Amino acid sequence: MIRQQMIEKEEEFVCSMNHKLPIYMVISDKSVEKNKRLLCNECMDNLESNLNNVMSFEKVALLIEENQKKKVEQVEYYIMKNIKQIDELQKTLYQLKSHIIQQLDQLIGNTDEWIKCLEQIGQQNVNYSFFEQLDNLINQVQIQQFDYKSLIAQINSINHSHNQKIINKLNQFKLFEFTNKCEQLLINLSSINQQQDLIQQINIIQELQQIDIVQLKQYDLEFKLIDDLNRLTFVILFKDIIIWNFTQGRLLLSFRFKVHQSSVKCLVYSKKLNCFISGSWDKSIICWKQINNNEWKWSQPYQQHNDQVSCLILNKQEDQLISRGRDYSIKIWNVDFIKNELTYLYSLDNTAAVHSLSLNQSETMLASSAQSRYLIWKKGVNKKWGFKCKQDVTQGYKIYFMDDQQFLWVTKDKNIDLIFNFELQNGVFKQNLDKTIHLNTKQSCEDDWTNFPIIYNKDKNMLLVRHKHHIYIISKANEGNFKIIGSLNCEIKEIYGTMTDNAQYLVFWDKKQQKYSSYELLQK
Repeated sequence: MIRQQMIEKEEEFVCSMNHKLPIYMVISDKSVEKNKRLLCNECMDNLESNLNNVMSFEKVALLIEENQKKKVEQVEYYIMKNIKQIDELQKTLYQLKSHIIQQLDQLIGNTDEWIKCLEQIGQQNVNYSFFEQLDNLINQVQIQQFDYKSLIAQINSINHSHNQKIINKLNQFKLFEFTNKCEQLLINLSSINQQQDLIQQINIIQELQQIDIVQLKQYDLEFKLIDDLNRLTFVILFKDIIIWNFTQGRLLLSFRFKVHQSSVKCLVYSKKLNCFISGSWDKSIICWKQINNNEWKWSQPYQQHNDQVSCLILNKQEDQLISRGRDYSIKIWNVDFIKNELTYLYSLDNTAAVHSLSLNQSETMLASSAQSRYLIWKKGVNKKWGFKCKQDVTQGYKIYFMDDQQFLWVTKDKNIDLIFNFELQNGVFKQNLDKTIHLNTKQSCEDDWTNFPIIYNKDKNMLLVRHKHHIYIISKANEGNFKIIGSLNCEIKEIYGTMTDNAQYLVFWDKKQQKYSSYELLQK
């Protein structure tokens, strides 16, 4: 526990006349030296100045104590967050000590020293001067927000030094079962201060939400209603898969199939052939191929997930499929559209539900969202996906790579209407607050993770995002900032749809209207 400590001792609180009596009042006059502002009862009797320039000593002490209490809470949060992780490391080291007691005594001593160093930093950051704080109160100096970044930098410096010492010594204990756990705790500790603190993040979000944004009613893009759906488009309707002919924004029903045993929740389409892949709540994945103008063929159901399949993505070569299920796993498949079949390869097991997937532009990184954190997977030299890192973030369901250097995170909370921008800096993705996208507010609902894909057409510089009740068309400026150029309010969040490959048409079905709508997207 971090305890605040005042630099001065109580016996130093004496009046300027040194009457040796308890302090009763304080002079609030800027011209008086700060260590001569204390008054006892005898001083008050002899005081000739205006009594309006004095304050109760008890009130002043209470104000200073309240200010310092807030500071202690912040310092303690960061210190204890690190100490908690180190405590866990220390417990594991004691287990290892039972096997090699003499060799580990030095390691345990190192962790004790580590904790003491952190506590010392914590103590240094909460010590304060009563007279300095009194001077600030009298001069109405605005209390600055605690510099937590400086504190974290000090913590990281100590962590790095002790981390390296312990890792080097652990190498001689590779055969012991608890060594791996120690190494994992050290890895966790290395990244713990890179995570954005939840309290600070909430404060940032509140500040962003309070910015006075002018909601432009005249956008740069017009939604022109064409129909109630110059290539085939496939649309989900519960268990049915309906295939439409889509010409110049108008829908014409072509085929209807009922093959899955439960609701179809996701589709991914080939851009090279008239083929697609469907995923369902019946835990299966099915491949589809057009044989001729009047016939479609579907494959056997492929089932590797133990729960609903609700997200599918294809690589550019269209030879690898990545599927996401509610069984907390990501499955990797080989795809052969010619043979209309899949081959299961391996699984990326997660520790949280996966809601969306996205590949970066070069397809060397895979991002997955897990509501309150994102995970990054990296393709190795063997072209196999491996875990790279994870990061806590404000809750959201959708993540989308814009290129190799940045991705978007769509928030979901009831009172947050923002899209965050994360950029790659020194090998780590960090949030760029200046590029936050502000969406329409006061929709009083959470965002939904249902299937309405984020799509970016680079040629027309049009980004499609559905958030809560709105469908947004967003453009990216040369300096990397984003601008909403079109917004359509559907007055309900259960909206399912997409944008055509040429970014000419928007097509969706919404639960409120219970029908399909197609719009031509016309830039002014």
